[in-house]
Amino acid sequence: MTDKQDAKGAQTESVKSEPAGAQATTGATATTKSATSQQAKAANARAATKSTSTVPAQVTSKGAGLATLLAVAALLLGAYTAYQGWINAQQVQTYSQQQQQAQLSVQQSQEQQTAKVSRLVSAMQADISTEQDALLAQQARMDAALQQALQQMAQQQSEQQVQLPKWELAEAEYLLRLANQRLAMEQNPASALTLLQAADEIMHASEQLGSYGVRQAIAQDMAALTAVPLADIEGIFASLSALMVQAAKLTYVAPTMASAGTVPEPASLATAVADEVSNSEPMLQTWTQKALGSSQQALLNTWQELKVLVRVQQRTNADQLLLTPEVEALLRMRMQLALSQAQVALLRGQQTVYQASLAQVTLMLEDYYRSTDLVAQAMTEQVAELGQVQVMAAMPDISSSLYALQDLQAAIHAQQGAN
Repeated sequence: MTDKQDAKGAQTESVKSEPAGAQATTGATATTKSATSQQAKAANARAATKSTSTVPAQVTSKGAGLATLLAVAALLLGAYTAYQGWINAQQVQTYSQQQQQAQLSVQQSQEQQTAKVSRLVSAMQADISTEQDALLAQQARMDAALQQALQQMAQQQSEQQVQLPKWELAEAEYLLRLANQRLAMEQNPASALTLLQAADEIMHASEQLGSYGVRQAIAQDMAALTAVPLADIEGIFASLSALMVQAAKLTYVAPTMASAGTVPEPASLATAVADEVSNSEPMLQTWTQKALGSSQQALLNTWQELKVLVRVQQRTNADQLLLTPEVEALLRMRMQLALSQAQVALLRGQQTVYQASLAQVTLMLEDYYRSTDLVAQAMTEQVAELGQVQVMAAMPDISSSLYALQDLQAAIHAQQGAN
């Protein structure tokens, strides 16, 4: 109570004394406000300083974590890219080894086929030479036998100083038998025609009674042989040999682009990467998903580089077949073998085999060589012309003249026996 009263008294006194000390009170109030303002500024400064020191610490801590995360992400991305590059290198190396093995296998197969065809060609040529020698030897023996028989008959006639009709008839019979043999075994109408002409001359010189019927039969057989279309066997054989030489001058069609197999498309590569990411560990999915776009771009760039190294060519049936040197050499040997078969068929009179061999040559020329090649065009035209030749024509029956002569001889012997 005393204090309150003292305070009230002081207040009353101050109010009473206010007019007198207004200036002093104003100065004290200004001083108090100035001091209070300075204290507030100091407090604000301390608070600002404290706030400033706290914010950098928080910012520094967040920046360090982000940098660490980015560093780890970059490291994992680099490792993943290096791993993918290693896998691609292994795949390219494996593919290269497979290509080398395939080429080696094809080369070995081609060498074996080439050796086999060479042996077949050699065997065919040896057979042709053997048959030619056998035919020439047989013809020489028959000519020698005919000449010997004629000499023996001439010698016997000169010794007897008389011309016996039976020797003339025997000589004519021998010639007629030989003509039938040549036509049946050798399919040679020209040689048979020459022998018939020789027999007709003998019958004309003999002046034997009853020889008219024999000469008439000989004339009919000669007319039948003349109607047979004659093929120039030697000329055709020479033409086939010339085609073998021309086959070596055909233009080689070199391949301009090698087929390297199937290369995955970029879409399939990107799908493979996405599948691999989905199957990876959960802790790696977050940064992988962020780096998926850049990884796909890297794969697309790798694909573009691979397209420069490996190119796939799709070929249609209308395109010209491209040959490697080994296959082209094998093809030429096959063509020569077909021409050799045509020669053998020509000598044997096998029309079907002859035409089939020439058709095979035509097919190879059309399929494996350019239509603009002049050598191929000339060979195709010549093969087509040779294919129209009839190497084995239907031979007539010329035995009627031989039977007529045998009937005449039988009649003469019967007449001599009756006498």
